[in-house]
Amino acid sequence: MPSADQEIHAFTSGPRQRLALYATVGSLGRAATSGLPSALVLAMISIGGSAADGAVMVAALTAVAGLVGPLSGAAIDRLEFPRRGYLAGVIVLIIGSAALVIGIGQWPLPVLIAVAALTGLAQPVFTGAWSAQVRRVVPDMPLARVYAIDVGTYNVAEIAGPALVGVAFIVDASVPGAASVEVVLGLYLVTALLLPLVPIPPRSATHTGPVIPFGRTLAQMRVMWSSLSLRRNTFIGTISFGAFGFIVIGSPLLGEDLAGDAGFGALLLAMIAGGALVGTIWLARAPIVRVGPGTMAIFTTLLLAVVLLGIAAAPTMTVAFVLALVFGFVQAPQLTGVFQVRDRESPQQARSLVFATAASLRTGAFAIGSLTAGALVDSGWRPIFVAAALTQILSVALGLLFAARQHRRPNSR
Repeated sequence: MPSADQEIHAFTSGPRQRLALYATVGSLGRAATSGLPSALVLAMISIGGSAADGAVMVAALTAVAGLVGPLSGAAIDRLEFPRRGYLAGVIVLIIGSAALVIGIGQWPLPVLIAVAALTGLAQPVFTGAWSAQVRRVVPDMPLARVYAIDVGTYNVAEIAGPALVGVAFIVDASVPGAASVEVVLGLYLVTALLLPLVPIPPRSATHTGPVIPFGRTLAQMRVMWSSLSLRRNTFIGTISFGAFGFIVIGSPLLGEDLAGDAGFGALLLAMIAGGALVGTIWLARAPIVRVGPGTMAIFTTLLLAVVLLGIAAAPTMTVAFVLALVFGFVQAPQLTGVFQVRDRESPQQARSLVFATAASLRTGAFAIGSLTAGALVDSGWRPIFVAAALTQILSVALGLLFAARQHRRPNSR
């Protein structure tokens, strides 16, 4: 393991180099995480199973990730060398992905569900907690640019992960499902090789106070309720993300119906991410300053609902692809605003906790969405996308309701 002197020496490299290393590892780890749900659904289809079986595995994976997120975030916040926590997490992800490669088509479904659930134990490492380190890696760069790049890693990941998985499914004729999961395993392996190069400083180099007790660290989660802006954005961002559970399960069915190959459904997810990447680049060049991030989240979420209804009515794959690009483009300002609010409201002692908890809530919503979508599989992909649109509307309604109800008592215990 590296010494404190080695960590600090690495941290003296230029900000662009540091940010590039951070973004590379984040993109790879998040690409694997983004591709795994699609890989599981396609794998079950390829062995003669159903999308509903894949949906149960995805739900197990994401539900566990949602439950352990706060604990993993709090644990990383307490480490003197946080990078060791991320390395431990990616090793668990490698082992879990390798077990799925071996087991799909060989092991019974309950065993595969259990393996997926155990793999979910480490998913919060890249879905949330990694973002808590970007300000520590590059404290000498503007906040807006740093988080635009961080959001960009999600966009790149959501393009690369599903696209690689979809291409593997389409071109591999022998064991398409296993090949798709093998892509995910390969991405995690490369992440593990590059992660030691990321110059994350020791905790003592960026924190003035001592490590607080674990229970007190977890108690910092109360800021997610006591802060009005963070509460509203958490409600909207969490429930809105549940729509992706519907999209991931419905996309292979959409591809099979409109293009004759379920693999094109994974490419639809890549189109969404491509639109989000374009939107993020546009925001980095021309940030929206006249509208606050909370208001922007409301309007963009409602617009996402409209676009999803359009996809539900799409007559051809081309139309679905175009609307997917629009969906991603609209999503960019929503996610960027949520990240900035999260950064502003997070206590110094519990940044990983807040980021991981928020991501875990979103993951839990994704699990509920994927399970619900699995129950709708027999109805076809169009009702699934309509349900995704209704989820977006519900997120705004509940966000406004619960943010308004407690706004007079923001500091209550």
